[in-house]
Amino acid sequence: METGQKLKKFLRYLILTVVVLLFLPFTGRKYLSHKSQDSFRGAPLRCALMLGDFDKLPKGFLTGFNYELLKVFGQAHSDSTVIFLGDKEASYPDSLKNDNLEVLVIPTEWIQDPKGLTVLHPSDSAVAWVIKDDPYKGHEIIRWFNYFKTTDDYSSLEKRFFRGYNPYRMAKRDPSIISPYDAIIKKNAKLIGWDWRLLASMIWNESMFRIQARSPRGALGLMQMMPRTAGRFGVDNMLDPEMNIAAGARYISLLQKTFSDYSSDPETVMILAIAAYNCGEGRTMEDLEGREQSAETTAYVRSVLNLYDYFRGEEPRYPLLSPDSLSRVNPGDEHAGDQEKEHDGDERQDVGSQDDGQVEVNGNEGHEIILRI
Repeated sequence: METGQKLKKFLRYLILTVVVLLFLPFTGRKYLSHKSQDSFRGAPLRCALMLGDFDKLPKGFLTGFNYELLKVFGQAHSDSTVIFLGDKEASYPDSLKNDNLEVLVIPTEWIQDPKGLTVLHPSDSAVAWVIKDDPYKGHEIIRWFNYFKTTDDYSSLEKRFFRGYNPYRMAKRDPSIISPYDAIIKKNAKLIGWDWRLLASMIWNESMFRIQARSPRGALGLMQMMPRTAGRFGVDNMLDPEMNIAAGARYISLLQKTFSDYSSDPETVMILAIAAYNCGEGRTMEDLEGREQSAETTAYVRSVLNLYDYFRGEEPRYPLLSPDSLSRVNPGDEHAGDQEKEHDGDERQDVGSQDDGQVEVNGNEGHEIILRI
């Protein structure tokens, strides 16, 4: 009897010991997970993207890719995230050391003096995430990325940024992917009544799907919006793809509303809106009145429509001027200047609204008012 009680007691302790040993790793993992999320909290996660000329199109869309990586990381580890384009004149190593910046993304080859800094390579050895010398935070970033890389979200992210349309990587292109931002483009194209591939073509002609695109006159982002114009739509972060595309789509919607007064043909209105996006609403109105359209605007409209045909698997409707004519026509800053002139003044209450001095077009209906493209 005594032997049986000892055996039961021994088995009880054995089972308890096994349970504790099995439970400890999970409690530790929970603790580490809690710590990892707390390590970047308490202040906004401030991140600077500065890949500059290193971010060449043949390599893919490195700035946009790292922007989204930082955004996902920030959502998991910080209360708020601020991501901005770096300024070449700024001393970001000092900002990191003084806790004014959490993460700096730069080409690895640009790092000269890593003293006091931790250099990480989450996704690409040629691109570095630089943080203040903090092994624990560095470990958290790498640990997070190693986990994130195993998820379907990462696979989708990589496909969007490195398997879609790129004239330098045609052999590796997935025909189902046009841009890294197809989902956003589809949503906004519905709002303006366009085939999403047409809006994608327009964005390519504006920025080549590069969120960091900036014109000399200050037009920013995927749709090259002027900051004050975008501000009228409540957009305060032109680097953000969703905000930038939404602002551009709302501007197109207003242009189409304007030109629908002069034609009931959707194709005509669409072409006029594309032209006006490039050269400005006022100039397009002058074209309708008989002024000769600029060669730049003609080339821009043709480039947008040719690439749209290509995205649909059709032959381009206009002759190609060169082998890379489908890639992009550089529209310069003409549309940015007119956008600023026409839509940033205090005299207008809303972008695209008409004032009392609007040019009238008489006797032009249907296809008769299509610009000469």
